[in-house]
Amino acid sequence: MDVRAFGSVYGQTASLPYASGFSVSASGLNLTFAASRAIYVETNTVNQDKTLTVTLADTKTPITFHHIRTSQLIPISVVSISGTSTVDHCTVLY
Repeated sequence: MDVRAFGSVYGQTASLPYASGFSVSASGLNLTFAASRAIYVETNTVNQDKTLTVTLADTKTPITFHHIRTSQLIPISVVSISGTSTVDHCTVLY
């Protein structure tokens, strides 16, 4: 089955492009939003572990990613970012 999106046809196993997103400061605030398709974690630190705590969209379960040292794309659907996170910024992608 093919998926039609953004003027193109994508095979079922292809990655669809992200249509929008917004940048947030991940630490200090508890943020809640509509279910995302992925989050891009930004960190500028060298040799310093950062954490990111999010709530999964499908189970409403909070999970924490530990030992984040580089900026990276995490392709999971989340509905919130906890204020206990220590990463610099996140971009929530849709």
